Order: sequence, then structure tokens, then C-alpha cells
Amino acid sequence: MKIGIVLYPTFGGSGVVGTELGKALAAKGHEIHFITYSQPVRLGSFRENIFYHEVSVSDYPLFEYQPYETVLTSKMLDVVKYE
Repeated sequence: MKIGIVLYPTFGGSGVVGTELGKALAAKGHEIHFITYSQPVRLGSFRENIFYHEVSVSDYPLFEYQPYETVLTSKMLDVVKYE
């Protein structure tokens, strides 16, 4: 099965849970696609069935915080369409 996992790539919370879940599913033969703004810190090394798709957020002076959700949604659609 092809599985996409969206997470915050940090040392806590969804970063740890999502990364460990993805690694365990990959070990069972599933194809895992991590979609996030930075490589998950708990990922370690890649395998043939683990992929990382970077969400690039560019500076946009109108907003105090960049519109991450819009760029994330676009990247998720790209991964679904092409992977």
C-alpha cells in the first residue's frame, strides 16, 4: 500500500509518532511518503520504500506567518498525482 504521512518533523509529538509509524509500516513492505517542510529528525536513513517530499514555503511579506497549509495542500496533491 502507498501511504502518505504529514507531520511536523521535530523531536516530539506528531514528529516522533508519525516517523516511527512510517518506519514500522515500511518495514512491513508498505511504500511510505513523508510530506513535511524538513526531513523528520527520527527518520535516520532512507530505504527503497521510504520517500521524503519537502514542502517549500517562500517568504511572502503580506503575512506575519507564511501560509503553510496552502503550500502543504498543494504538495499533498502533487504526491497523490505523481506517486
